Order: sequence, then C-alpha cells, then structure tokens
Amino acid sequence: MKQSIKIFAVASLLSVSMASAAFAGTWKEDSRGWRWQEKNEPSPASEWEWIDSNEDGMAECYYFDENGYVLMNTTTPDGFSVNEKGAWVADGIVRQKAVNPAAAAAAKKNGRELYLDAIKKSSALPGLDIDGDIHMNLSYSELEIPISMELHLKYHDLNTPNMEFLSETQMYMMGIKDTQTSFYTNGTYYSDMGPNQKYKMKIGHEDMTKNLTLGGLTGQFWAFLDNVQTADGEGGSKILLYSNHAEGMESYLEEINSEIWPALNDVDYKIDSINGKAVITPEGYFSREEIAIHLTMVDDDETAGMTMNMILDYHNPGQAVTIQFPSTEGYEAVVY
Repeated sequence: MKQSIKIFAVASLLSVSMASAAFAGTWKEDSRGWRWQEKNEPSPASEWEWIDSNEDGMAECYYFDENGYVLMNTTTPDGFSVNEKGAWVADGIVRQKAVNPAAAAAAKKNGRELYLDAIKKSSALPGLDIDGDIHMNLSYSELEIPISMELHLKYHDLNTPNMEFLSETQMYMMGIKDTQTSFYTNGTYYSDMGPNQKYKMKIGHEDMTKNLTLGGLTGQFWAFLDNVQTADGEGGSKILLYSNHAEGMESYLEEINSEIWPALNDVDYKIDSINGKAVITPEGYFSREEIAIHLTMVDDDETAGMTMNMILDYHNPGQAVTIQFPSTEGYEAVVY
C-alpha cells in the first residue's frame, strides 16, 4: 500500500571528470588566443584541465586545442559546451570542482545545509503536486531490458481528518503497460489495479498515514552528498549539483526497488555511482530533483549492469493543492 517516490539525474561526464587539475599558473594571451602556463611545465594541449584561476579553491574545466589554446564559446571535439571564457558549461551551469580539502569541505557543508533546509521546508508543506519519471535499463550479455514508469501524485492535509491523496502510476516493460491508481478521500482508501482488481476500505487517517511515505518524498540523499557544487538558477533559485558516496545507500535503494521492481531486492548489487541535481526555489522548496544511479548486480554468479535515471518535478510548491478524484463506483468493499 505504500506509495513512495524517491527520486533525482545528471549523467556522469567521464572525459571531463577525469581531467587533470592545475593549481598554479597564469593565463597568457597572444594573437592566436589564450594559453595556460605553469612554471616549468608545457602548456596543456588536446586535453581538458581543471584550473583555479582566482585561487578560491573551486576550479573550472577548460579544453585546449592541439596548439595549446583554450577553446571559447563553442563545442569541444568530444561534444561538450564551453562558454565565452572557455569554461565547461552543462545544463546552463559553469561546472566547478574543489581542488583542495578545505574548499571541498566548505562546499559540502554549504550544500548539505541548503539541501537539509529544503527537506525541512518541503516536508512541512500541507500538500504537494508531483510528477515523476523513472527510466531504467538492465543490461546482461547482449540483452537490454528498458523499463519506464510515470508517477503522478497529489496530496494535502496529511495525518488530519481532511487528508486526501491521489496516486497514478503507469509502468512500461517489454511492450507491456501496467496502470495503477489509488486514492484516499472521505475516510476511504480506493485501489484500482485493473479489471476485477478494484477494492475499497474504510480506514482512519492515522492508520492511512502509517501506511504511506508521502511525507518523506524529498531529500533522501542529503546525508550522502559529496563533491558538491552550488550555483545560481533562474529567478533567484539555487541549483545543487553533487555526487554521492555510495556506502550505506543500499538500504535506501531497497525502498525504491520495493515500489518499482521488488525482484531486484532478491539479488546482490553494488552501487557504482550516483549523481544528482536539485533545484530549490527562492522560498527554499524543492522544485525539481534528478538522480542517476549505476549498479552492478550479481545473481547465481551472473553479472548484470543497471542504470536508473529518476526525475521528480514539484508543481507550485507552497500553493494549495486541489484533487479531482476518479469515480468511486465499482469498487469491492474489503475490511482493513
């Protein structure tokens, strides 16, 4: 009966993340462009390099051509965008990386504080209107199994006599579509899992709340944040980019699997990487979360890989939520 969405996704860009870092040097300009020169070192050429030009502990990433000149306001040979200063830009954000432990610790601390505050504010809202998209791909030998899920959730007045929610899920796998709808109104829970599977039961709002995870939708990854970058977004919003250290994440992932594909919990798996992005409104609420998770699974000495890309959009957080319910006709009454 639990209806949970735990979500977030920004893909890891391997060639950029593996670039070397430059800590001391200077920019030099000539008639052909700009070069980066470190003492007693040749200028970088045909490669990416992280450079902390202003020595604030946060470096930007630049691509240098075969002659050692930084590319500006273009697309690099390996397909990434750089701005008018030559810095790598993804999703409209100049990407940065901490180049010393103090800068990394400060970025992590500030990011966690921003994220945790958004958790508290978003979780305290009386209602939310959420759309979620989950795309998974299981790869084994030459077999590829794509799975996608669309989630729509509205709720208000949790754990009060006026509590209501509506949850709609559509899942697509190997050409098969599965649709489920559940909702709670006037003290009654309704579940529609298809023909001849429509049930309703009377249940108090206290017991209904115990069977839900609606109040814990946001910010599930804050304790695992690592490699954090904070940037300014549109209209005064804040954007938080991060990767997670995977240790300790398995139990959380089991909750996700229980809602999406319970059979995954029957195999041993290792989380290889997690990358995330959160957009936070000027008022401090989540407006969008993205997560990309890469796994390696082992079952009976067979190994498979899996990616999970999850996106969660919060519509007009902080505003009143109204729900239009489906018809309540045709449900078989059962006892809770």
